[in-house]
Order: sequence, then C-alpha cells, then structure tokens
Amino acid sequence: FRILEETKETAYLRQRTNESCIIIQGRCIMSVNVRWLGTAGIEISHEGKAILIDPYLSRPGKADILFKPLVANKDAIRRYLNSVNEKVVAVIAGHTHFDHALDIPEIACILGCTIIGSPSLDMLLSLSGLPDRVTVGRPREQISIDDETTITMIPSAHGLALSRFLLLEGDIRRSVIPPLRANQFRMGDMLSPEISFGGLALIHVGSAGYVVKELDGHLCDVLIMCVAGWKKWPAYPEKVIEILKPSCVIPIHYDDFSAPLTPGRKCPVMRSADLEGFCKRVKEIRPDLEVRQIEPFETVSF
Repeated sequence: FRILEETKETAYLRQRTNESCIIIQGRCIMSVNVRWLGTAGIEISHEGKAILIDPYLSRPGKADILFKPLVANKDAIRRYLNSVNEKVVAVIAGHTHFDHALDIPEIACILGCTIIGSPSLDMLLSLSGLPDRVTVGRPREQISIDDETTITMIPSAHGLALSRFLLLEGDIRRSVIPPLRANQFRMGDMLSPEISFGGLALIHVGSAGYVVKELDGHLCDVLIMCVAGWKKWPAYPEKVIEILKPSCVIPIHYDDFSAPLTPGRKCPVMRSADLEGFCKRVKEIRPDLEVRQIEPFETVSF
C-alpha cells in the first residue's frame, strides 16, 4: 500500500497485525480504519477523525419501502453514532436514493460536521429544515476538510440492478413534503467519492456503474465496490480495477437492505448479487489483488 511512504516491512506488519496502531522503531504508526455499516455505508477513521459515506442505519422493511413514507430510525442512528469513538468531520452522499441518503438529515441534526453531496442532497436537507448545510461537491472539485484530508467527487453512473424506470433519475423535488416515500428519493448526481485521508487514497463506488473518461487519471490504494448488479454493467469490475489500480478491494452493497443487521452475525446476502462470483472475478482480473470481505460493523485497518 502507498501509506505514509512505509517500508515493505511496515506494510507487511500492518497487514499481518490488522491493528489500529503498530510500533516501528519505537514510533506508533496510526493506520486508517474502514468499517462497513451495511448497504453502501462506510466509516473511515484515522487519528481521532472519521468520515461517513452513505450511512444507512434505519433499514426499513419491505412493506414500509413499498407502501409508506420513510422515517429515519432515530434510535438506530444514535446507537451507531455512540459507537463512533472519533470525531466525525464529514458525511458524504454519493447519490440520493433512500438507501444512501435517508438517514443523513437526522445525522446532520445531531452532528455539526461538513455534509458533502449533490444539489439533490442539498434539497433533501433543506426540505428537512436544514438549509445551507450541504457543501455541494462539484464534479472533479477538490474539497479540503483539513491539511491532510481532501475529498473529490468523481462523476459516475448508476448500475442496472434495477430497471431504468426504477432508477428514479433527476433531483429530489422542491414540491415534495417530508417524510418522503422511496420513489421520491430521486437519484440526483451519481458520484464516487475519492478520499485522501491519513496518507491513504480510497475510492467509494456506491453503485455498479462507471464512466471511463471520469475515472481516467485517478488511482487508489483501497477500492470500495458495490456488488449488486455487477453482472449487468459491461466490464464491471474489470475496467474499474484496470483504471484505478487498487491494492485492495472491499465488496459492499450486496446485503438485503430491507432486513435488520445484528453486529457479530453474518448479514443477509441478496442471492442475485452473487458475492462469491464477484470475488472470484476480481481475483481472476488481478490474482495479486487483495479482496477483503468484511461483515457489517467489522473494522479492517490499512
């Protein structure tokens, strides 16, 4: 990994120990920790700071998704936030479908951190009584959180796990009244956040699609990849891996997001996602590439 200009020995020890800190020549080298929250949700932490991407803790059931306005589960959100030991410095939404953005207004109410996303996310927070809280991530524009943390929103494309009709393209409309139904959470801009954090470069692909010309010129150490719908987009994941040249791939968004998660138990996997086939394909593309399959709320370190 391209981490803090480490020696091969340091990188090897980091992989072997999987600890948040390792001692090299008497110095404590802090690692970057990645925790999967289920669906596309990711928590990245380093030296007392955390960044959340697409945090989705409420996980309403199928009947609610189909027939009812969706309301954030405040208890689930607070339980999760109480488990975060670091200060959350940014919350990012790659797009504004409900399984990516439903909980962000409630999280923004609780936290005073930077919220980054599209104009559609800005509208969602405005409708929720939180105007002017979103830093709109313009495509390819670098947003600085602090001296060592930057975020760039890479234009992308939504995968085809659903039909085109169900992609719900366009922005969330000003005319809707919260709480929104699932079909009122329009997609907005489809973006893949690139995070430079603690000397590590991570890219989060929250849906199984891509735009070649937008990925060109980007590289990452850790590639966090949506699995659902991976067979339906041509040359995904081959092309994404070929361009971004990661050292590690973390599969996400293959769980049944209408079912609850229990820490310490295996998550409910959607059969249609074919997680096993995805991991096998990744290893065929790059046999040397590490694939870290983790359970929800499990942490891995780099």
